[in-house]
Amino acid sequence: MNNRPFCSVIIPAFNEEQNIEECLLSLVNQSYPREFYEIIVVDNGSSDRTPQMASAYADLVLEKPDGNVGAVRNHGIADASGEVIICTDADCVVPPDWIEKGVTLLKDNPHHAFGGGLRSREGAGWVEKYWTLNESGKSTQQRSLMGSSIFMWKKDFAQVGGFNEVITSGEDTDLSERAVANSVAVTVSAELSVAHLGCADTIGDFIRRQIWHSENYILDLKNSLKDRVFWLTLIYLGCLTTALVTFFEANILATSITLAFAQVPSGILSIKRITRSAWQVNSIGEMSKIMALDNFYLIGRSIGLLKGALKTTSRLRSRLDR
Repeated sequence: MNNRPFCSVIIPAFNEEQNIEECLLSLVNQSYPREFYEIIVVDNGSSDRTPQMASAYADLVLEKPDGNVGAVRNHGIADASGEVIICTDADCVVPPDWIEKGVTLLKDNPHHAFGGGLRSREGAGWVEKYWTLNESGKSTQQRSLMGSSIFMWKKDFAQVGGFNEVITSGEDTDLSERAVANSVAVTVSAELSVAHLGCADTIGDFIRRQIWHSENYILDLKNSLKDRVFWLTLIYLGCLTTALVTFFEANILATSITLAFAQVPSGILSIKRITRSAWQVNSIGEMSKIMALDNFYLIGRSIGLLKGALKTTSRLRSRLDR
């Protein structure tokens, strides 16, 4: 590759001593020449050995003990020397030609941002396997950028205005939407997919992750109203609430009908995931696991929506009491 641009890989990290070494090893062993990229880790106030472990591999380790993940990413980008900004997470492992492929795509497509999806790890449990639906690494489910794999020219990143520092999650989707609004095209490519070591292994972890992701629904209501998943979550939450009321009224028939109707939004999500990933469903058991995960997904999102609403209400009351 001639005229290689210098790249800056930005990695936010918080208590990632179990994963960050594997992440950084995958980054220092790239086909892209090491002298043409830097690795910047931004520690978000870890209480474990994350900063010390990062310093063994990274070119620069910065401290940003407070602030949401968008602010942490921006803090690293502010110190970046590269023409190309690359983002991943401290619990991700990237392929050996990841940087080279991402840079090639950027050079061939001006005013473009590229991202990758998530692929299953080797030996992944059923939760990860049937959530990612990407054992081969040849497909992607999402259309928006994910913080685990983003490639963007620094000048385009500045034009878009950087990551949103207010929201606690979803800063990658927000960046993706603002990129398109600023005439920077966004493409998610399977060849930029990464393995996520932090994928949920249990139903409990999976639900907790969805709660965290959806607490911003009310805070960012303007964008949430444009999000189809938000509306599916509202429908699902309405079904669960109605089912709970009819159950306590001992109306078993109404409860059963309402719970059956709740499978409509979860079924829509399952069909969308299967279609986008081109996953071949080989049995009723596989389909049941996929649909079960989408139910747990909407349960977590519903709880997060309620938590966000309660937090917003509490803030408003505090302001009124002043």
